[in-house]
Amino acid sequence: MSKESRTSISAQALKAAGDHSQAEDIAALEQAADAAGRHLDTTQSSLLQRMIYGPKPDMEELQSGVNNMKQSYTPDATRILQAGLACLEQDQAFGEDGKITSRLRNAVAEEGAYGFTVPTQYGGQGKRYSEFACLTEDFAANGLGALSVEISGQLTIGSSALLGYGTESQKNHYLPAISGGQLIAFALTEVGVGVNAKRVKAYVEEDKDHACWRLFAEGECNKLYITSATHGGLMAIVARKGKVSKELALFVIELPDKDLEGDVSFRCESSNVSAFPQNINSRVHFKNFPIPYEQEILGNGVEVLFYCLRMGRCMLAAQAAGFQRMMAADALHYAKQREGVGGKVIKHELPKLALVKMLGGALTAQALSHLALAQDQNKVDLAGLRDITKSASAQSLLDSLIACEKVMGGRSLDKGSRISDIRATVHAFGIVEGEDDLIRLGMVRDLTKSFTENYMAGLLGILQQANTDKEGKPVAHEKRLLKLSLGGFIQSPKRMSKILLSLVLKSGFWRLLGWIAGNALVSLVDRCAQWIPGKWCRRYQKIPTHLTPHLRFAEYQLRKCRWHYLKMSMIYQLELTQAQLPLQQLGKRIEILMSIVTLCAHVSQLDESSQRIALAQIEIMRSGLEGNSMSVKRMESLRSAVNHVAKDLIKGEPSLIAEVKVQAFAHPWEEKINE
Repeated sequence: MSKESRTSISAQALKAAGDHSQAEDIAALEQAADAAGRHLDTTQSSLLQRMIYGPKPDMEELQSGVNNMKQSYTPDATRILQAGLACLEQDQAFGEDGKITSRLRNAVAEEGAYGFTVPTQYGGQGKRYSEFACLTEDFAANGLGALSVEISGQLTIGSSALLGYGTESQKNHYLPAISGGQLIAFALTEVGVGVNAKRVKAYVEEDKDHACWRLFAEGECNKLYITSATHGGLMAIVARKGKVSKELALFVIELPDKDLEGDVSFRCESSNVSAFPQNINSRVHFKNFPIPYEQEILGNGVEVLFYCLRMGRCMLAAQAAGFQRMMAADALHYAKQREGVGGKVIKHELPKLALVKMLGGALTAQALSHLALAQDQNKVDLAGLRDITKSASAQSLLDSLIACEKVMGGRSLDKGSRISDIRATVHAFGIVEGEDDLIRLGMVRDLTKSFTENYMAGLLGILQQANTDKEGKPVAHEKRLLKLSLGGFIQSPKRMSKILLSLVLKSGFWRLLGWIAGNALVSLVDRCAQWIPGKWCRRYQKIPTHLTPHLRFAEYQLRKCRWHYLKMSMIYQLELTQAQLPLQQLGKRIEILMSIVTLCAHVSQLDESSQRIALAQIEIMRSGLEGNSMSVKRMESLRSAVNHVAKDLIKGEPSLIAEVKVQAFAHPWEEKINE
C-alpha cells in the first residue's frame, strides 16, 4: 500500500460510510499532521504505540522525563521567577482591570523570560523546553498563572512557528522583538467555524500593484479568543489564499497601534470571555488589510499548527501541575486550621482524599509533561503521548478544583482568592488546544493507524467497494453496508456471501489471521510472566517495591488494549467511524493506564513523600477503573495510601508543595472585633 493511501485510511473509511464532508476534513488534517511529523524529523515510533503493540520500551526511556526534569532547574529560571514574585508581593503584578501589568512584563523580560527558549543568535536565552516547563509550573504554582499562560503562548505557538518555518530574514526581524517582550498571538479560531482548521474562512487576495496580500476577516470570519492579540503586537494568522481556495497559508503581521476605519479597517477588542481573566484575549477584525509578501510564513497553516501544538500541550500540562500545587498548598493551609465536626478538617478521610487528588494530579501532570518533552528532545514521535499529556492534565486539574472547593468551601469562592482567579481558566483547559474527548478519539486513531492500515484495510476496502456502484459513485443510503453481520446475511444472503468470498480471497484477511495467532501466543506468554515476582525481573529493579505491582498491571493492561481495539473493529467495522462512545472509553482507559506507568517511572527517581503521593493517586485511578465493582481490598489499599500522605501533610509538607507560598484565606476567624 502506498504511503499516501496509508495516511488516508481513516478518510477512506469515512467516505465508504457515506460521510464525505468529515472524510475530507480528516484527510486534510492527517496530511497536515504527517507533514509536521516529517518536518520534526522523528527517528523512532511513538512510545505509547510501542506500549500497546510492542516492542516494549525499556525502563530508562520511561524514566527519561524525570531525569531530564532534575537537570532542568536553572539559576536563570530562578531569577525570572523571583522577579515576577517581587512584583506580586509589591502588588504590582496585576492592574486595576485585573490584567498583567507592564511592570510585571518588563521585570521578567529584563531577565529573559520572553526569549527563554529562543536561540541566542536571535536574542533569546537558548534554553530547553524542559527548563521552561519547570519555570512555567513554578509561575502557576505561585499565583502567576496568567504570566505562565502568556509566555507559554509566546514560546510555543508563537516563536515556534517562526523557528520551524520562518525564513532567516523573518527570524532575524521578529525573534529579537519577541525575546524582548513584544507580544505575539496565533490566530486560528473564528467566530463562524471555531477551531475547525479545515473550514477557516478568513482569506487573502493578492494585490500585485502594491506587492502584498490583502487580508479579509470580517463578521463571522473575525478571529476570536486570540490570546495576546493587542494593538502594536505581532500576530501569526491562518487564512485561505483566495476566498474559495482550499490552500491555507500562514502570515505574520504587525498589528496597528490603534483601530483603523475606511478602505483598510482593523479592530481589536476584548473577546469578553471569562476564562484567562488576567490575560489579553481578543476578537480581531480585518478588511483589505495589507500584508507584504515577505511576511508569509512558507508552510501550510494547519501543518504549522500541528508542529507547534506538541509543545503547547506539554506546557499546558506543566501549568496544570503548577495550578494544582497552588490549590493543594492553599487547601492544606486551610484544612490544618479550620475546626470541623470532631476536630480539624485535616483529621477526616474525605478532606484527606481531596488533598491527595490535588497533589496526585499535580504529580501526574508534571510526569506526563516532562516525559513528553524528553521524548521530543530525543526525536521520538509524540503520537498519543502529546494527546494524553494534555487531556489527562486538564482532567486532573478540573478534578482538583472540585476537590479544593470541597475542602475550602466558600472561601475558595471569595473574589480575592487566587482559586477564584483561575476557576474559569481551569474549565477552559479542557477545550483549549483541543477538546479533551475529541483529543482522545484522535489519539486512538493515531495509535491504531498502523494496525488498521496493515491488517484491517482489506475488510474496509471490501465494504467500500460494496458501497460504490459500477460508475464509482456512492450507492443510495438505504443500500449502504457498514458491517458484515448475521442480520445482513439473513436480509441479503447473496450479496453478503459475495462480499465474504471477496474478503477471504484477499491476502489481508489471512495476514490478519496470522496477526491474531501470533499475538495470541505472545499474550499467553505475557500472561504467564505475570506470575513471576517483580523483584526477580531486571526491568523493575529501579522501581520502588510498592509501585512495581501497579506498573506491571498498567503495562499488561495497555498491551491488552490491542485486543480491545481489534474487538471494536470487528464489531463495528465501518460503523466505528461514527462510534465515538466506545472509542472515547478506550481512549480514556489508555490515558489512565499510561498515567500510571508514567507516574511509577517518574517518582522512582524522586523522594519518598512524592512516591507516597503517587501510590495514593494510582490507587484512586485503579479504583476508577474498577468502578462500582471495587473490591474491599482495593478500598483498604486506597485508605491506607491516603492516610500515609496525610501523615506527611500533618507533620511537614511534602516536597511537591514545600516551596509554594500559601495565600491567606478570606474571613479569618481570628480577627479581633474593633471596639
